[in-house]
Amino acid sequence: MSISNTFKEFCQSIKLVDNNVWTNRFKRITKKINEKYYDNPDDDSGHRLRVGSTGRYTATSDASDYDLLYSLPWSTYDRFDSHEHGQSDLLQEVKKCIKETYSKTDISADGQVVDVNFNNGLIEVVPAFENDDKSFQYPDTHKGGSWKTTNPRPEKDQCKDDDSNSAGTFRDLTRMIRVWKNHQGFVFQGILIDTLVHNFYKENKDDVNSLSYSSYPQLMYNLFQYLSKQDSDQTFWHALGSNQLIEVKDKHFIKKAEAACNSLDGIDMDDEDEVLDTFKSLFGYQFSKVANNSNASSNEEFASSFFRSIDIQGTFDIKCVVKRKGFRNHSIAFFKDNYSALFKSSQLVFCVENEKFPEKYEKSKVTYYWKIRNYGTEARKAECLRGMIKKGERTHIETTRYTNMHHYVECYAVVDDIVIARTKVIVPIGEE
Repeated sequence: MSISNTFKEFCQSIKLVDNNVWTNRFKRITKKINEKYYDNPDDDSGHRLRVGSTGRYTATSDASDYDLLYSLPWSTYDRFDSHEHGQSDLLQEVKKCIKETYSKTDISADGQVVDVNFNNGLIEVVPAFENDDKSFQYPDTHKGGSWKTTNPRPEKDQCKDDDSNSAGTFRDLTRMIRVWKNHQGFVFQGILIDTLVHNFYKENKDDVNSLSYSSYPQLMYNLFQYLSKQDSDQTFWHALGSNQLIEVKDKHFIKKAEAACNSLDGIDMDDEDEVLDTFKSLFGYQFSKVANNSNASSNEEFASSFFRSIDIQGTFDIKCVVKRKGFRNHSIAFFKDNYSALFKSSQLVFCVENEKFPEKYEKSKVTYYWKIRNYGTEARKAECLRGMIKKGERTHIETTRYTNMHHYVECYAVVDDIVIARTKVIVPIGEE
């Protein structure tokens, strides 16, 4: 398949498309809220605003979280503002209201939202109050409770304008960056992605507006360069459209973008095989299946299709101890540095450590899955090519058997069938 057709099909395949199941859920929740707060049980669309990445339509096709902001009457604000724990009480009342419609659904209220947890995704309901300038006040239960301000409409409008002016390229870029960060396994806030792509677009508007799909590899290279040159000491950015502050603690995207540039440096952008192979490594299975990756093992499983969704929100490390007769226990790095590879018949003990997940993900809820991927003639002859994803524990043990420098172990931290973090360890195995 040509470069142009591959990128065209890939961008179409990762495009967020609304479906009736979710639309009907939005309507049912809206109808119930409007019945309670506006005495209008027939209104299934009013006072609702879709926000977040799905509201800006920059999310990918496997999005599992939908953010809905509901504008409530100011009389409701006055009623709860006088409470000692008004923000928490408001969330609990909205939770109770939605529970009347979804009585058997897991619904929780904490922080800033009411979470409606379905078996195939989540709706986050934000009760809010519209200000004269079209921004919104919303509750925050942290640190004793307070009212905070958000202004999502200009952000939605800016995304819509950029996408229209670029004939769809803007949202293509935001979605491809999301696929990249989820495959590479690092945290990159959705609003920051959209903001940085917007800033890149502003600086390259004339070039971007005249591009075709055949130019997407070079365009992505240019975008990776732009991301790699962001200031690692910068602590906040101004959101597109609204100019709201985006506080950023995790800036792994800068080094990851630099690595992406390095992988693209030196390849011939007109060489179909070189380009597609490189972007397979950057984007993973979602791109490979469009590009007809004939090298994939027939029994290999991929996180993108195995789990409901990938939404990287945290990080963890894998420590690997190599146990080998005649040696002290060492790390993989020791053998790579001193022998270039591991020896056969070594025992490998992989262990999860240094988890950094959002507070809402308690450790007891996180489940770990492991993928052992091996390559090479020896493994193929022994009919032991592997690539299956299996549920496991925080510790996983393997034995080195087949020579190849590209074997790897990947681990996924999963909550409710959503990958929230992933990491990978290359396991080169050489001859004695």
